[in-house]
Amino acid sequence: MPEPKTADLQKILRQQETLREIIESISSELELRPLLTRIVQHACELLDADRGTIGLVDEERQLVRTEAVYHMPPDELGAEMSAGVGLAGKVLASHKPLILGQYGELDTPLQVDLMQDAVIGLPIFWHDQMIGFFGIGADPPRRFDEQDVELLTQLARHAAIAIENARLFAAEKRRAARQRTLTRIGEIISSTLALDDLLQTAVTAIREHLDFADAGFLLLDEEDPEMLIMVARSGLYAELLPEDYRQHISEGIIGAAARSRQPVMTTNAMNDPRYKRIPGADNVQSVIGMPVIVADQLLGVLNVESDSIFDEEDVAVLEIVGGQLGSAITTARLFDQMQRNLAETQLLYETSRRMTNAFDVDDVIEAYLQHVAVRGRYVCTVALYEFNDFGERTAVIVRGVWSPDADLQLMRDRIQYTRDGLDPLLDRGQTVLISDIHTDPRANDDLRQLQAETGRPALAFIPLMVRRQRIGVVILTYPAIYQWQESDLWPYQVTAAQLATAIDTRRQQLLLVQSSQEVAVLHERQKLARDLHDSVTQLIFSMTLVAQSVAPAWKRNPEEGEQRVGRVLELSRSALAEMRALLVELRSSEPPPLPTETGVTLPGITRLRRDGLVKALTKHLESLKLDTLHIELTTETYQPQSLETEIALFRITQEALNNVMKHAQATQVTITLTPSNTAVHLKIQDNGVGLKPSKRGNERTASGLGLRTMRERAEALNGRLEISAVTGQGTAVEAWLPLTNGEIK
Repeated sequence: MPEPKTADLQKILRQQETLREIIESISSELELRPLLTRIVQHACELLDADRGTIGLVDEERQLVRTEAVYHMPPDELGAEMSAGVGLAGKVLASHKPLILGQYGELDTPLQVDLMQDAVIGLPIFWHDQMIGFFGIGADPPRRFDEQDVELLTQLARHAAIAIENARLFAAEKRRAARQRTLTRIGEIISSTLALDDLLQTAVTAIREHLDFADAGFLLLDEEDPEMLIMVARSGLYAELLPEDYRQHISEGIIGAAARSRQPVMTTNAMNDPRYKRIPGADNVQSVIGMPVIVADQLLGVLNVESDSIFDEEDVAVLEIVGGQLGSAITTARLFDQMQRNLAETQLLYETSRRMTNAFDVDDVIEAYLQHVAVRGRYVCTVALYEFNDFGERTAVIVRGVWSPDADLQLMRDRIQYTRDGLDPLLDRGQTVLISDIHTDPRANDDLRQLQAETGRPALAFIPLMVRRQRIGVVILTYPAIYQWQESDLWPYQVTAAQLATAIDTRRQQLLLVQSSQEVAVLHERQKLARDLHDSVTQLIFSMTLVAQSVAPAWKRNPEEGEQRVGRVLELSRSALAEMRALLVELRSSEPPPLPTETGVTLPGITRLRRDGLVKALTKHLESLKLDTLHIELTTETYQPQSLETEIALFRITQEALNNVMKHAQATQVTITLTPSNTAVHLKIQDNGVGLKPSKRGNERTASGLGLRTMRERAEALNGRLEISAVTGQGTAVEAWLPLTNGEIK
């Protein structure tokens, strides 16, 4: 008997040495699948077995999935066994080792070719939780015993450690990969400012980079906050959903996310009553609805679907993406608003300039149709009213029509005026929209018949108002039933006041000419030209400079680009405010009431009327926001003057600063306002390059519209203006305006 004991001891020592080598081998592997393959192979070698499997437990589904095999039939890899099914299911149900002389002794054997094998089924534990399973088999006559179980148990302890390390390593790799993916998606989202392109690019990137089957983004309808509109899609959404897909917020996982403003996830979509199934999408298992919220405002919902199981990590990733999308949407909308304001300002300015140069009413209408109507896709008609001696409308005179097909026509077609249900609204200055003239009860029979003959059932009426009186109307028509949108109308609406004012001005000019009052008209036009030059033109020049720098700044740094977009938006608001203030002045000889609200954009002269010259100048300097030019304002001894004097001082300062920014290349400007016994002295001194020599020699030039305007403003108040310059040492603009109606010598 001593010899067998010695042999057994040697066998145990060999097994322990082999076990030590196996432990060292598996400790160096961090990839899970190669690790499991190596473990099961070593386990078979350790126990002198012929074949084996190793599986991992899916806690959520309560089953064991075979992840690695050694000399097993091909269908074993990937097999899933629930509790009680097969050897793995038996061990999963009991959480205890199982030794069988023959595999066929199981109630539900799965491998019929291995029925004669001796087998061991052993659970793999980590912190008292079963995380895996060993299945070891051997051909007869090999039989397993408790010593084999003990040896395999020792291996299982170290296998559990290796499996957890591999899982941690895999999780870290996934986290790093997801972070790289999030960074890439963020770069893609921030690569454009066009909202539609941004959303489609983002949705495509989310689906492709995060491995979702389908992805879509539904934007909240601004006109109907109960509806969500699909504006971007990828995967089956792009194939199966109609282009105009809309969904109420009471429906589906998407609606639940919109209502709760919280992420909503399901991992059993087909059995979830909230899930709104798409015909043709039959394998959807998991869905996440991610609301996109900025400043407590719901912008829309990002929706993703998959045929695999989502987890909380997927939700966390989409929350980050949702934040990126929200920021990008807000920026894109800000940029779009800036572009619209810029376009509106330029349209106002160009239309005003064209109409200012028009000679008579026909010229004004022609300029309007050529500059405004040609930008649209509608037939645009300008009609003016004919009045009797009592101020009552007697006829409608069609003066001009622009059509995409027939171009521009001027005419004088007379139509008998008939009052109808549209007049009360138009008399209040409201735009009237008609989608279908044949069903709108406000229209009269004559109008219906006229539109039936032309085949254009959709109309929009924009009244032309002067001194609270409707003198005409701009009519837009469309050859189909049509729901008018704000974007359709704004170019016509924002210029309607200019058109009405210009028509009225030409009519008044005719009366003035007939009454020998041409000088007064010329004076008003010169004043308008000066005001336009000193306010709106300068703001548009600044907007153009900043707008040209948006794209390069955005490429360098989206945050810098966003700041510049905001700057252009601020300038556009100021320009619009200035233009509208001038239009108000044109409409009425009485100044408008002074605003009392805070936080609104006020025209410079309106602020001056309300707060005085010093505060108006201070606010104007703040609005310039110049990085390379320091401006110092000194007004300690200044005393408030008459409104007329302060307006002249403000405009002269405004124009002088504009010239400095355009031409002087200066870094420092000082502005001083100093009163004396007889006059107010204004001095604007810069350290720029000075004025250029004139063609006549070394005499310094002081010509140009801006300089001429400054001199005219001073002389109009019996004051004087002087400009002096030294090459390389800057320019000084000085004005003296009398405190009384005397003249400064």
